[in-house]
Amino acid sequence: MKMIVKSLGLISLLMLLAVASCKKEDPVPEKTTKDHITAHNWKLTAQVMDPGINFNGTIITDVFVLASDCTKDDLTKFESNGSITDDEGATKCNATDPQTTTDGKWVLSSDNKTITISYPGETPTSIEILTINESTFKGKFTTVDDFGSGLITYVVTVTFSKA
Repeated sequence: MKMIVKSLGLISLLMLLAVASCKKEDPVPEKTTKDHITAHNWKLTAQVMDPGINFNGTIITDVFVLASDCTKDDLTKFESNGSITDDEGATKCNATDPQTTTDGKWVLSSDNKTITISYPGETPTSIEILTINESTFKGKFTTVDDFGSGLITYVVTVTFSKA
């Protein structure tokens, strides 16, 4: 009987030591919007305009299909310091263009719902963030343009994918 009690005591002691020595892992903090935006390069994979534009008599809403292949492979990197690195990708539209430029800037709103992108000589664009995660960044913005039929306000929805 003493042997059973000693064995049970020893087993209990070993279990207590095993439980006490287990270190709880710290929970992995959820990534912030800024973490997602700055995590990697992004490539534009969709651009839809509402209302559509008249392109040779056909109303087009999916304007990404109109982009040249040398534009579709471009990469954008939102740096954590607020700068933007643009890369021409594998194919350049103009062979004399630099492979990368760093003249863009970006700012995230305090509520993390809007990113404002600016380049020298251009009007800044504020994009409402609709989705942001490890692989997708989707947003929308408005622009006013004249495609031959007067000033029209367009809602442009853009989708970037992890490159």
